[in-house]
Amino acid sequence: MHYFLQSTHSIIRWLVLLGAILAIVLPYLANNEYATRVNKWPALFYVITCDMQLLIGVPLYFFYSSYGVSAFRQGVDKVMHTEALRSIAIEHFAITCIAFIFVHIGYFKIRKSQTVNRIRKVGLLYFSISILLMLAAIPWSRIMV
Repeated sequence: MHYFLQSTHSIIRWLVLLGAILAIVLPYLANNEYATRVNKWPALFYVITCDMQLLIGVPLYFFYSSYGVSAFRQGVDKVMHTEALRSIAIEHFAITCIAFIFVHIGYFKIRKSQTVNRIRKVGLLYFSISILLMLAAIPWSRIMV
């Protein structure tokens, strides 16, 4: 189960990256001035992929991974002094949670937007911050797929 969840988590990472690119770039290609549901779909796709990533990452962190909550059985001191443990058990979890908050705030603001210009500004701000945080939190030394 651990291998399946971790592989799926690694694969969905690319969908999240694609969703972020689409949510940031596609509103700039819109020709109309007023927002339609179609202008908001890229942001929705980004939120859905992030939520899928979260739904797979949470059980992985809390139940299946030796780098998640179970790492704290060795003691907080051991986790903090071991880079591989700290990067997943603390940094990855905390930074991606903050990034998901930015994704959801951005989508909430886009959902309420009346103009494409507002969608562009909100998407650029919130989704750029979120994807930069996620890229910083990815444990690049442990890439599976």
